[in-house]
Amino acid sequence: MESNSSSSSSASRATRFMMEGVGARVIRGPDWKWGKQDGGEGHVGTVRNFESPEEVVVVWDNGTAANYRCSGAYDLRILDSAPTGVKHESTMCDTCRQKPIFGIRWKCAECSNYDLCSVCYHGDKHHLRHRFYRISAPGAQRCLVEPRRKSKKQAVRGIFPGARVVRGVDWQWEDQDGGNGRRGKVNEIQDWSAASPRSAAYVVWDNGAKNLYRVGFEGMADLKVVNDVKGQNVYKEHLPLLGELGPGRAGPHGLQVGDQVNVDLDLEIVQSLQHGHGGWTDGMFECLSTTGTVVGIDEDHDIVVTYPSGNRWTFNPAVLTKVCGGSLSASTSASAGAGGGAGAGGGGFAVGDLVQVCADPERVKALQRGHGEWAEAMAPTLGKIGRVQQIYHDNDLKVEVCNTSWTYNPNAVNKVASFDGSIPGNSSGDRLSVLLKKLFESHVTGDANEELVKAAANGDAARCADILARADGAQADVNGVYGGHTALQAAAQNGHVEVIRALVAAGAEADAEDRDGDRAAHHAAFGDESDALRALAAAGADLNARNRRRQTPLHIAVNKGHLAVVRTLLQLAVHPSLQVSRSHTVNCL
Repeated sequence: MESNSSSSSSASRATRFMMEGVGARVIRGPDWKWGKQDGGEGHVGTVRNFESPEEVVVVWDNGTAANYRCSGAYDLRILDSAPTGVKHESTMCDTCRQKPIFGIRWKCAECSNYDLCSVCYHGDKHHLRHRFYRISAPGAQRCLVEPRRKSKKQAVRGIFPGARVVRGVDWQWEDQDGGNGRRGKVNEIQDWSAASPRSAAYVVWDNGAKNLYRVGFEGMADLKVVNDVKGQNVYKEHLPLLGELGPGRAGPHGLQVGDQVNVDLDLEIVQSLQHGHGGWTDGMFECLSTTGTVVGIDEDHDIVVTYPSGNRWTFNPAVLTKVCGGSLSASTSASAGAGGGAGAGGGGFAVGDLVQVCADPERVKALQRGHGEWAEAMAPTLGKIGRVQQIYHDNDLKVEVCNTSWTYNPNAVNKVASFDGSIPGNSSGDRLSVLLKKLFESHVTGDANEELVKAAANGDAARCADILARADGAQADVNGVYGGHTALQAAAQNGHVEVIRALVAAGAEADAEDRDGDRAAHHAAFGDESDALRALAAAGADLNARNRRRQTPLHIAVNKGHLAVVRTLLQLAVHPSLQVSRSHTVNCL
């Protein structure tokens, strides 16, 4: 049988820049007040998503899903963060030789350069009388914990080898298990991918089938335990509280991830201060005249800064000056439902403003989560100039750029000119003219499907018709994919009803899915395009269809606050009571 892990790789996101903690395995924390929702003391669950910086949704191994507090009051402890993909580069566990260390890093406070991974730390490797520093994530502040010899252990229970399981809330593997309610036995905890250790379980079903299933990978829970078993004994009081050391906390230098910074010192001083803090190269001259964004803080408290060019440089914090008002929310990569803030650089936006898309692909992909999402077709827009076409209620921006239109997190763009032609800051007219020239650069590659998708996204019905009518095999496939999307999906998200009708008339499939399981109706709901939904309904689209996150267009419209779309969908008689999660309980926090 083909591995589930390999067969679904195209559906998984190419990169997993999520809010820290999604996918982590957790147990109840010191402020727990929710009875036995978790199954009891020591039972394990998976962080599914963050509703806000203060609230997190957990799916317990017993199948219960509910929201919990992760700021001010701490309902949860992080048992294992390795499934999230967090790793400490250039480190190695000195017992099992894992390199690099994934999850929590434990550094001996009494030995020179001695590290343990979580499995070895709780497995009583190294001297129990020695105190250790707990390092939750790269750049996180070290926390000194008591010697293990003086600490109590607690058994954890849940989906571990020997547990009996049935399909869970995220099951998408048809009847591999023999059918709903059929049971299997966990044989081993494995890695769903090399970048996500201990995030899956290998199950042998009672019908003889066997395969790998997600238990933590991207917050997913393919399995539900019916007979849990004991896992490893752990030092509960040594585990970090979920949210206590989250991203965005300032270090001793006062800087935090998301801050916008300048280098305001003379070159000679900067070069001197950089000794022992990343050094200086000629390529860093761009830092002297450009504002950058803090994207990391390493264990020596040096600051990693990214620039619009896409370059990243490491600085002595003494070199940097924080730009007043220039900070990005640490929660910008939360799942859908997190709102956008002010645009990068601190100012608001208006329709007609010229904006430059950040050139750093990793940062943009992270920021786009919950704010329009990322598609590979957006890659040509990185670093390019576009014009704001629409501002959504949550401050997300619809931007026309490179002859296409996309929804961006406002923190993923910088304003280069206001709609009245004024230029923010001290930008020069020459610089603006160069930027405007880039705006009109041609990006035609000769790929007919690419041309069709871009024309559809831009609302050019006549061009779509021309591309589809070409002779000699040069015409596009009306259902062809570019950047992971069809032309109909691109037109739907941007509300181009005339294009939608033309594509449907040409044979476009109204219910074609992209790599995330989203159909044109999902895209229209996300784009707040009621008329597009009506056009799709007239074409026979299934408006109750679910994507891979089990969301219908109505779920998306509700999450985004698109009331007009909600009304339209209800008028079109969609099912109003479909649940995203079969047992998602809402705790009164």
